Amino acid sequence: MTADLSIGPYPHLIFTVDAPLVPQFFLLLQQGVKIRRRVGCSVDVFLRQEMGASAEMIEKIQSIILEGKPVDDISSALIHNGSILALSAAMPGLVGATLRRSGAYSSFRSAITYHETERACAAGEGWVGIKLFNLLMAELGPDLLRNGVLVTAQVLSDFLSERYSDIRPGCRRITLDGKPIDISMVARGASLGGKDEVFLTVEVGTINA
Repeated sequence: MTADLSIGPYPHLIFTVDAPLVPQFFLLLQQGVKIRRRVGCSVDVFLRQEMGASAEMIEKIQSIILEGKPVDDISSALIHNGSILALSAAMPGLVGATLRRSGAYSSFRSAITYHETERACAAGEGWVGIKLFNLLMAELGPDLLRNGVLVTAQVLSDFLSERYSDIRPGCRRITLDGKPIDISMVARGASLGGKDEVFLTVEVGTINA
């Protein structure tokens, strides 16, 4: 998975936490984050090369929504700079069956199925919006968080405020642009200097770190 691309002018916030605390951050992935990756490739290539998904993992991804539209052909749909990609494993009920790619009920949504309108898109680096649901949060979430995601400062502040008592005990170290910072300051949003977005990394540390 590519993880060494420029994060731009955003504050870099790094949480070093105990391993059991990482799933607390999965809600951010469900709400939606951005990742800096290479674009100009198919959804299939993006999943494999830029998100590190194995063939078995891609089989588990039953619903792929690109720009708000279900994708059936992941080899022809292209990821552009600014694309928004939502991924889910199998969902229950008729809605889940209808959104399932190439499923028996996919004909029910033919009018809204994603069709690529451009023959190619510019290759290079770009920001791609990602949303993960159900078991995919646990499968893909830790790597995304370890490599870093862009989140809005307000969403992050609200998230930390609501879960302050759960998250604080498992935090071993928090740094902002390389300098130690207290979680309470981040929860208040006072430490981000008025920035609308922040690049967040969540990594696992040792108890004695």
